[in-house]
Amino acid sequence: MFDLPTSQALAALLLSLFGGLHCAGMCGGFIGALQMNRPRDVSAARLAVGYHAGRLTSYTLAGTLLGLIGGGLYAADVLPVQVVLLVVGSVMLLAIGATMFGQNRWLKRIEPIGLGIWRVVGPWARKVYPPRSASQSFVAGLAWGWIPCGMVYAALPLALVAGGPLQGAMVMLAFGVGTLPNLLVVDAVASRPALVGAQGGATGAGVLVQARTWLRPLAGATMIVFALSGLAHAARVAGADHPSIAALASICHTPR
Repeated sequence: MFDLPTSQALAALLLSLFGGLHCAGMCGGFIGALQMNRPRDVSAARLAVGYHAGRLTSYTLAGTLLGLIGGGLYAADVLPVQVVLLVVGSVMLLAIGATMFGQNRWLKRIEPIGLGIWRVVGPWARKVYPPRSASQSFVAGLAWGWIPCGMVYAALPLALVAGGPLQGAMVMLAFGVGTLPNLLVVDAVASRPALVGAQGGATGAGVLVQARTWLRPLAGATMIVFALSGLAHAARVAGADHPSIAALASICHTPR
């Protein structure tokens, strides 16, 4: 029904879309600081377009790099390596599915992974903070994409096993797109809080919260099915040929 890159990209999209509270909590202060310090001759929308475009560019570049690495390893046609890559991606899908049922403490625990990268990027980010133009906003967004974030690190293994650089880029771009609805709400509140309140922003937020109560478990169940399909495919690649394994694997993977 699905091919591997599509299922990985969909999982990354669902992770970021329904992990909105994590996004808003981590990045809300950052957005607020950028909007409150913007120059008068740069509109809030133009500033937001710049830093979100930069952020999604960084995610896509990271996905491209990991997709290139993972695709190269898989193309080497070393069976144990192929099986390990497939299992890693499937286990991460299981973990992401679990977050949709409230099991998300592990996201915080993996955030220190990227501290080394941020120590390199951080000083460059300070040179364009606060951004005084749309181009500086884009550069600030590029730096923002490398801030240590558990959700980003949960999505990156999906890019690693997506099949190649283009597929890895697609996975992380989907992840970035999924963050936009929640963060654009934060943008609106940060730039024009009085207008949002007058137009019933709280009511709209309430509708989103209510929808999320049943959509999150549905998304989680979908990702768990993808994960089980991935594990079945790993077993099939390793040599298992039971019909039930083949049927489960075929949900997201074409026969090898």
